[in-house]
Amino acid sequence: MATEHQGEAVSDLPVARMPGAPFAIICCTLCLAVIWAALSDHGPAHGASAILFVLFCGFGISRFGTRERVLMVIALLVSGTAFLMRGGEALEPVVEDMSRAAYLAAFMMLILTLRDGAFSSRSVLGIGQYLTSQPPGRRYFALHIGGHFLGTLLNFGAISLLGPLVLRGVRAAEAEGDPPGLSRIRLRRQISALSRGFSWFNIWAPTAIAQAVVLTTVPGSRAGTIALVGIIIAFIVLWVGWAEDRVTGHRARMRFAESGFRVDLSQAPPFPVQSLLRFLSVGAGLLGLAWLVSRLSAIPFVSAIMISALPLTVLWMIAQSVTGSIADIGTLRQKIWQLPRVAIPSGSPEAATLGLAGYIGILGATLVDRSWFASLLSGTHLSPAIVYVIVSGLIPLASCIGLPPMMLVTFLGGLLVSIPELGLDPSMLGLSLLVGWALNLTGSPFGATSLLLSRVAGISGITHAWRWNGTFTVLSWIVAAIVIFIASRIFA
Repeated sequence: MATEHQGEAVSDLPVARMPGAPFAIICCTLCLAVIWAALSDHGPAHGASAILFVLFCGFGISRFGTRERVLMVIALLVSGTAFLMRGGEALEPVVEDMSRAAYLAAFMMLILTLRDGAFSSRSVLGIGQYLTSQPPGRRYFALHIGGHFLGTLLNFGAISLLGPLVLRGVRAAEAEGDPPGLSRIRLRRQISALSRGFSWFNIWAPTAIAQAVVLTTVPGSRAGTIALVGIIIAFIVLWVGWAEDRVTGHRARMRFAESGFRVDLSQAPPFPVQSLLRFLSVGAGLLGLAWLVSRLSAIPFVSAIMISALPLTVLWMIAQSVTGSIADIGTLRQKIWQLPRVAIPSGSPEAATLGLAGYIGILGATLVDRSWFASLLSGTHLSPAIVYVIVSGLIPLASCIGLPPMMLVTFLGGLLVSIPELGLDPSMLGLSLLVGWALNLTGSPFGATSLLLSRVAGISGITHAWRWNGTFTVLSWIVAAIVIFIASRIFA
């Protein structure tokens, strides 16, 4: 039974187009160059990663969509502006920022390899089926917490895995006689719980793409401080979402009661103890391996997570071959061989978006007249705490009109941290950027979560972001703003 469901789950996901060998080689070489630069911090390593990122964009253009091609044009315009304004002096910052873009692209491609281990794992599938089969009173917590912690290892793979499971469960209940109105409300509540939980792991987990971006963009920001305050915000937001979900469910039950339809409560399935323990062992293995890499090489923990992702995926697949999730040695060899040939380059569109938007934001911030911007903000007499709150709200608002949050995060982070007159704490600034990123994921039709749910579950971005999660996003911003305000006083 587990094997049958496993095949269904995988088939519901978008299938990546088989890349050509030259592009796959460039993707893998780019990742190796970035790892070399992270471990050695030598100028030639950064230069090589910058050159490989240019080749990556050039050879990958046929695989990219409109979004990535538009970002490439903007990146060329920003680069041209930099050379026009600074002449030959622009070469060094352009190469440096291109190297940062390469880091972000490699981080995305390497982290996403964990999905290949997850999608062949019976443990992950068992956890997903358990989460989506909970009775209404426990379903929100199950999906919110499940999406939250599955996201720490799978990133957007958590949405890709659980989204189709939720959709299938709702459709099965409708086929058994549930009215369409009940199916819609169940889909809304379950998908919302999943996306909310997933969105807020980004503000504390070292495996989050957002963490890598902010810690790279805002020098001096402390991952420990951000994680501590981020966990507090994430915990409070869990209860905010639960309360909003209870109100939504109560209103729906009242409507159905008035029409004479009674909603029967489902029974909770058995708790998948073994599946959870195996999954937690994978998470512990990733953190342990990253800790060892970080201690031996003295590199940041986030970079160590990136370096450890692919070896951990290989070990995970080997473990699956022992337990029978992967049929035989031949299948195992083929799956491992597919990691550099398919899994790494399959994340290239997202990697290009991340790298290009980061490059545009970081380099664009260096072209702004800092003295003018500092005097403008000084004239408003805003305290640092108010600046943090405004930044956290500005990112989701800008995303609602189509601006990539990555671009705004890197632009604001790179600009604000370089103006000492503002008196901003790098960690609090980094936290506010991460809060804005998390809010964008549930509050913007153009957020990555909304776009992915549209692809795997057929839910429009406007429905997901504004109709289902608009109230939640506003309440979450208010809660996060209060915590940021208090934390900025404590860590000032």
